Amino acid sequence: MVDIDNCVVSVGMGRYQFVGCTLFGLMIMYSNVSPVTYVFTASDLKYRCEIPECDLSNPEYEPKWLRFTIPYRNETKQPRKCLRYAALSGPLINGTRCSSGGFNESLTEWCRDRWVFEDFENTIGTEFGLMCEDNKWKLSMVGTINNFGQFIGIPVSGIVADRYGRKFTMVFCAATSAALCIIQSFSNSYSMFMVLEFVSSIVSSGIYTVTFILAMELFLPHQRVLYYSILECFLPVGSILVAYIASLVQDWRILLRLVNIPGLLFLSYFWLTEESMRWLESQGKHDKVINALKKIAAVNKKPFPDLPTNTQVQSLESLDDKDANFSSIIKDIIRSSTIFWRMIRCSYVWIAVTLVYYGLTISSTDIAGDKYLNFSLVLLVEIPACLLNWLIMEGMSRKMSLCCMFVFSGVTCVTYNLMPTEYYLIKLSLYLVSKLAISIAFCIIYMLTAEIFPTRMRATMMSMCSMLGRIGSMLSPQATLLTEYFGVYATMLVFGMTALAAAAITMTLPESKNIKLPDTIDEAKEIGTDVKPKNIGKNSP
Repeated sequence: MVDIDNCVVSVGMGRYQFVGCTLFGLMIMYSNVSPVTYVFTASDLKYRCEIPECDLSNPEYEPKWLRFTIPYRNETKQPRKCLRYAALSGPLINGTRCSSGGFNESLTEWCRDRWVFEDFENTIGTEFGLMCEDNKWKLSMVGTINNFGQFIGIPVSGIVADRYGRKFTMVFCAATSAALCIIQSFSNSYSMFMVLEFVSSIVSSGIYTVTFILAMELFLPHQRVLYYSILECFLPVGSILVAYIASLVQDWRILLRLVNIPGLLFLSYFWLTEESMRWLESQGKHDKVINALKKIAAVNKKPFPDLPTNTQVQSLESLDDKDANFSSIIKDIIRSSTIFWRMIRCSYVWIAVTLVYYGLTISSTDIAGDKYLNFSLVLLVEIPACLLNWLIMEGMSRKMSLCCMFVFSGVTCVTYNLMPTEYYLIKLSLYLVSKLAISIAFCIIYMLTAEIFPTRMRATMMSMCSMLGRIGSMLSPQATLLTEYFGVYATMLVFGMTALAAAAITMTLPESKNIKLPDTIDEAKEIGTDVKPKNIGKNSP
């Protein structure tokens, strides 16, 4: 019996891992294209009614006379998009009607065919007639549908990966998602667009997880955290490229084609990458495992033990989990009140972190200034977040570091509301700091969740918490509607209060730093208590 991890140690780190890290980094970069493209395809633009009596050949979005001709919203201080005052008949005042007294401010009229845009771009709103405030929910619904598709697709991709292999699932999801999005760019109706948005998000949701599993197997155990942080840096790059291309083309159809045509090239990964060795071993394909290890040794120019081709390869991480089926795990969770309520609290923390994380990402386009630049900056801060994540967890306990990041994000969200609009740079800085903190919290919650549940149900609990967390990401696009009904401060206030509530709940979770991962429910229950159960605390790092 030969251990896969020991074999990886013997073949060493070298050119093979470098090339593999680059290939998987590009795949991870592409995995973040679908979850953010809708921010621009379904963007809500700033526009107002055209006033024929006043607007000349090159009308401005907000001229000085606009308040005499169009009502303003009290909540947003912006002109109404599809309402105008009725023009008075009679003699002109100073040669024009575009002044006080030229319009009846007690009588409004609808305009639904001619508008003046602050910055025009072709979105599904302008093309499918989703104009005016009463249609904004249809635009925000695109983001909710996208996240709901991911909610369904995450567990489905796991089942497909277990049945047909990690590499097949990764390549299939990437290429199929790209093809669906290209087809989506030819949509001729809002309904067709939404159906394809839903299906493509289901397919694309499995790219990141499966790629991450394949990538981690390339590296030595003690180097996995470092390479995890490096691979995470590729994730925001995909979104930044989407924002850059969107700023250049400003057309949703061209955007979908340009960012997804390269995705078809991932079909080459069938030949450029190897299948998961642990999956091959679980399928009894031991010869292919040995061949893969020999290939790594050859590329890295390292010697490899002369193993018989029929040698069975086994990972020390594999468990004989014949009884660990889903139904029995659910029964064990219900029977243990400690584990059950731990799952409930942990799930709320996941919902909070996804709501604030995705909410800040989507709402960045509403900040004053260039929306493309703001969106790119909000994503750019995720790169230092990935690198700071490990340093923070090393210097602080798990739940204290997570709690501090939630508090930091929540306080900056609330402070953002207190800053006057004219302090644009200060407001933008607070926004970026809040996104940095919540991005670090997102990294920490993965680690904490894995450490507080027993081995037998660890994968199941991670999947359940991640799935429930998608409730937050589904709600985040709808959070932008709060501004329309409750004012400009409502959205950031909700994000801030959600983060602060999550900080309080985080402190009720057990501390797991430097504690041996629990193998049984009893060991998991005793984490954070004064009782030191058998095997816990021994051989701790």
